[in-house]
Amino acid sequence: MSTEEEKIEQLISLLRQSVSNEFPRNQIIQFLEANIWNVDDARQQLVDTFEWRIKFDIDRLPVANKFNKLPPLVACRGYKYIQDTNFQVEPGLSESVVRIANCVGGDCFHKFDKEGHPILIDRTGYHNSKEMGNNVTTLEITNYQIATQEFLNRVLMPEGCEKTGKSIHSETVIFDCTNMSLWQFHMNAFQHLRAIAEIVQHYYPETLHRLFVVNAPSAFVVMFKVIKPWLNPRTLDKIHVLGKDFENVLLEFIEAENLPDFLGGTCTCSHMSGGCVPMKSKDKFKATELNEKVATVYNEKIMHAARSDDALCGSLSTFTVFLDIKKATGVLFYYINN
Repeated sequence: MSTEEEKIEQLISLLRQSVSNEFPRNQIIQFLEANIWNVDDARQQLVDTFEWRIKFDIDRLPVANKFNKLPPLVACRGYKYIQDTNFQVEPGLSESVVRIANCVGGDCFHKFDKEGHPILIDRTGYHNSKEMGNNVTTLEITNYQIATQEFLNRVLMPEGCEKTGKSIHSETVIFDCTNMSLWQFHMNAFQHLRAIAEIVQHYYPETLHRLFVVNAPSAFVVMFKVIKPWLNPRTLDKIHVLGKDFENVLLEFIEAENLPDFLGGTCTCSHMSGGCVPMKSKDKFKATELNEKVATVYNEKIMHAARSDDALCGSLSTFTVFLDIKKATGVLFYYINN
């Protein structure tokens, strides 16, 4: 049986025969792991991803950082290359993003786990699934997910690489199911979720490090039975469904100062309105004439400008990080070139 090193070299050789692009070693390993070290399957998925990114010009999608001042799509806390921020309706965002924000119960990228993975905390129990299913199209929600994945890859992951001196290409996610009930069981919304799962698993494999589902009620068990067939076995192995006794489990993987107090940590983010993970206000966000009705996350002017402006794409070449990461030479190659 071939060793892992032999399979890495075999995949590199196969890719050179079919694709002009050079893939960094950590990305090669990422796709091999996603395919349980099956070289042919990993090659096909990498080629599909490469072609998909070219077809839809994914590398030129704009992402927010503290240098280009684009409005972020998701609240953020405790990162180097994006300011602490809450979601706000700002000029440049599309009207579809405002509609999506009105359906989300609250979410935030919140610091790092003990291994250097960015943490996404989602107040899943407060999502308005019915409104999401009826008022948001699949194209709009998948565009939003892709934009969020690109933000994660280009802005947050590189800091994880810096902090650890190794490749970081996955996130830790916490779903807080407080307030969840069967009224959130809405088939249109589930179809959106299925479309998102297909994109993430096919074009962003192995980007989930762990998923903790906390305060999970019986309603979640019903919903999970619908979702489970859409997920591959490796993803399912990373999901930890917990009830109300979850604090010690989370603290095993996340330092207390990086975990919100409502999840058993000590962080309050008292300097920010809404604390660590601001919840959706009773008052809905209101789009203005400056928020265009387009399926993309940003207005057409920003989308067009990003085609030629690296700064709008969150390119690491615009960051001042290189002097800090000499010890991690090569680790950030993928992020610098995407």
